[in-house]
Amino acid sequence: MPAAPMSDDNRLAPNQIEREDRPDGSILLHNRAPLPDVLPDLLERFDHWVALDRGAAFISERENGDIQTTSYGAMDEFSDALAQDLVARGLTHGDCVAVIAGAGTLHAALKLACLKAGLVHVPLSPLLLTSEHGRDRLAGLLAAAEPRLTVVQAETLTGKLAGLCGTAVDPVELTNVTAAQTAFARAAVTPDDSAAIYFTSGSTGDPKGVSITRRMIASCQCAYGVHWPFLAARRPALIDWLPWHHVFGGLDNFHKMVWYGGAYHVEVPPGPDNMEALATRIRDVRPTIHINVPYGIDLLLDHLDGDATTRAALFERLDLIFFAGAGMGAQTWQRMQAAVAAGPHGPGGPPLVLSGYGATEAGSTMCLGHEPAGRTDEIGLPLPGHSLHLAPVDDALEVRFRGPNVSPGYVGPDGLTPVSLDEEGFLRTGDLACARQDGAPEHGLCFDGRLAEDFKLTTGTRVKVGALRHAILAACAPHAQDVAIAGAGQDRIAIILFPTPTTPADENDDPQARMAEALAAHNARMPASSTSIFRAAIADGPPDRAAGEINDKGHLVQKACLRNRADLVARLYTDPPDPVIICPDNA
Repeated sequence: MPAAPMSDDNRLAPNQIEREDRPDGSILLHNRAPLPDVLPDLLERFDHWVALDRGAAFISERENGDIQTTSYGAMDEFSDALAQDLVARGLTHGDCVAVIAGAGTLHAALKLACLKAGLVHVPLSPLLLTSEHGRDRLAGLLAAAEPRLTVVQAETLTGKLAGLCGTAVDPVELTNVTAAQTAFARAAVTPDDSAAIYFTSGSTGDPKGVSITRRMIASCQCAYGVHWPFLAARRPALIDWLPWHHVFGGLDNFHKMVWYGGAYHVEVPPGPDNMEALATRIRDVRPTIHINVPYGIDLLLDHLDGDATTRAALFERLDLIFFAGAGMGAQTWQRMQAAVAAGPHGPGGPPLVLSGYGATEAGSTMCLGHEPAGRTDEIGLPLPGHSLHLAPVDDALEVRFRGPNVSPGYVGPDGLTPVSLDEEGFLRTGDLACARQDGAPEHGLCFDGRLAEDFKLTTGTRVKVGALRHAILAACAPHAQDVAIAGAGQDRIAIILFPTPTTPADENDDPQARMAEALAAHNARMPASSTSIFRAAIADGPPDRAAGEINDKGHLVQKACLRNRADLVARLYTDPPDPVIICPDNA
């Protein structure tokens, strides 16, 4: 089948997706936009920008209330010195360096130093050191990675590593390294060498350490530029608060800035108490790219409503708003769309609102939007030089991915264990997708849930959790931010609704009655046993990230929510129903 038509936005590349239909009902989507025959190493891109302008800002961070900026040239020298120090400690090609730290200048220098010395960078969350449960989990991650050296975020935390790893250093030792008289003699490396290990979120099992090769990094970042040519049109500027132990921030965003010569401005996650500080950063930086999560977008929009100066600074140079669509609720989506439309807009017009989709096993990214997103659950289309296999599973389509972005395997004491591939070499994601336009997946795909979350009622009816979740949240907007769907082992569906924290309080408001009315309307529209809601309850608080109810992508982990609220789930099916239980069909 010929390629789908191009986007009508001249800032985006033509859509070169070719569709192949198979007799078994599966569909293959090939992105025929070519990648270069020879992909440059990330360090080649870094060297290019250093040579072009050593004084250009590379990274900035907040330190003791002040903003400290490090140039490309200074970062080159610092990472050279760190690489020399690491080698002097006895580390050799292929050894792992665990870094238990957040984003910042030292961590950035360590990432580059590992690349220069042929070492494997293993980023881990410093929050794991703050609780007994976290340290137990950290012990498992360290055992899997087997680092020769572990660097901790702060000197005060070094003692908490006792018994968890072998050699550890505190940051003071590394920030005081002496610059080398000559440039560091870099290790001989190949594209298939491991550059990093990132752990999966563990939402469907124990976290697994994924080997990220230098080829995967190069392929992903080069594909961005082919798919989104506006990205390479000028050096980007990004204010980022995503954690570096997750591929979205530490792998994708960081490497994107290196690849395209960007200025990377590190901030703490947005919260009610630090929005003014963030607003100041926006006014100072005037970013060209904005990447955020729904909670942060809501907080930012709340602030912008009363701060026209910051709003103007945000939109003055903004090319892109990038989001992970499956995690955004209807209310947030509507607010963001309204803000983009209202502007103000720079000379290039309103920013592109684009979506994407990825997995740790694919070096962060598998799909990108080729045209402005029209709904929150869009995941885009495969990267240039990559293919998707939409494989039938019951009455759904599993997303499978093939191309240079796929990892060679998971790390362990016995070497690499291959990732889950089908007989044609496609990575099995366990995620489901559907066409944005009925019958035309080549025009765009939408997230349709996870195989591991779908279940069957005792009647044999399959419940597609992803699709039902979106329908329920649309019906309950703007009053519900998420929903956990129960029914496995039962004959009817029951749900737990998580109310939107920003919903204004009203002494005359009755949340139960409001939700009952919304769900009754939903049942009238979708009366099938696979979609109709038997009973509902309103949770007494938001999903608990610390208890595993929110994964690193910001998505609700259905099984964890239901497991942690087993008593409430049982009450949903108890007769007669508890007074706090909503019975939509009796509304």
